[in-house]
Amino acid sequence: MKRFILLILSIAQIVLLTACWSSAPIENLNMEVAVALDAADESRIEEKFEAEGGDYSKRERISATYQFIVPQGAVGSKKEGAASRNFYNMTETGDSIFEAIRELSLRTNRQPIGHHLKVIVIGEKLARSTKLSELLDFFSRDNDIRPSVLVLVSKGKAKDVLNNVLPGQTPAFVLEGIFGNRNRSLRIWDPVTITKIVGPLHSKKSFLLQNVIAAENEMKFAGAGIIDGESGKLSGFLNEKELEGVVWLTGKGKGGVLKTHKDDTGRLITYEVKTMVSRIKAVVEDGQISFNVKIESKGRYAETFSTDGDRLDTAFMRRDAVELEKEVRELVEAVVAKMQHELHADVGGFGKSLRIQHPEVWGKVKDHWDQTFSGLPVHLEVKLQIEEYGASGTATD
Repeated sequence: MKRFILLILSIAQIVLLTACWSSAPIENLNMEVAVALDAADESRIEEKFEAEGGDYSKRERISATYQFIVPQGAVGSKKEGAASRNFYNMTETGDSIFEAIRELSLRTNRQPIGHHLKVIVIGEKLARSTKLSELLDFFSRDNDIRPSVLVLVSKGKAKDVLNNVLPGQTPAFVLEGIFGNRNRSLRIWDPVTITKIVGPLHSKKSFLLQNVIAAENEMKFAGAGIIDGESGKLSGFLNEKELEGVVWLTGKGKGGVLKTHKDDTGRLITYEVKTMVSRIKAVVEDGQISFNVKIESKGRYAETFSTDGDRLDTAFMRRDAVELEKEVRELVEAVVAKMQHELHADVGGFGKSLRIQHPEVWGKVKDHWDQTFSGLPVHLEVKLQIEEYGASGTATD
């Protein structure tokens, strides 16, 4: 009996204390942190390889740029590490993303791993010509890649975003980190991951992806790309101001700044958003659909050009709130008009409200919702409350 118990304990130790079966030194791995997908455009190094006979049969549909972290032990001396970038990019062109990443095996001895992939950026040309479901199929199937990977579009070439960054920074981490600034800006859209994309694509629902652009070694979030529910492809863009309108419409803002100039004096009013709530009510009367949108916000003066005597005047603050309400109304009305008459895509959550509040009506229009939405009335109510002036003064009741 004792021998049997010892045998069981020995087997348990072997199983439980054994290291990872597939472990490998980090110096021998390419830690993938970002991927940029563009319409086929061979890199200079690929062209040189091809000239020397290093080519294989392919239709060259996709150029995939992979961003890898440089292992700390491979940097060399401290002096060299300070002067060099802590990442490097490799581009491959092929018929598919899987094919492209396997082609890297002919150029490096380090095996690419996707456990730490943070972001996927898709270039405009490719996103307009290829379904998003096809571009993300490999990433959603691969067991090594987490479904929490962020997806963005770029109005231009996606690979330029991975090349542009300030010294000492890594583009993948910068892209991921900017989403953390949503409490400081109303022009950053809700982060969209691979997981969040699956549902809208399957139900043929239009949605937004954050747009990022690159210029002179920097990147910037600039509006959003619209993925058309019917085609599953990029159909257009919202600029920064239009995206701000969608943020107010959906109530997804975490904080930020709203500014306007008073009509009669031209005086600047800058309002810091502390809270934001939006309610979309679907109304169905005699078979006719319409929407009532109510937007409410509380905040504070961030900056304003006025005399000290005006600052503590409640009536004065209410007049400023009216000017700010007018600005929000114009932002929202402009982007709703663009959705209905130019893009023919509902990216504001109107369909969701109808589905929840009137499911029987939704069942009749869901198959052609974007077209139906284009002709529906939208009524807007905005209420902003300036609660305080900031450090230099406090509102009085």
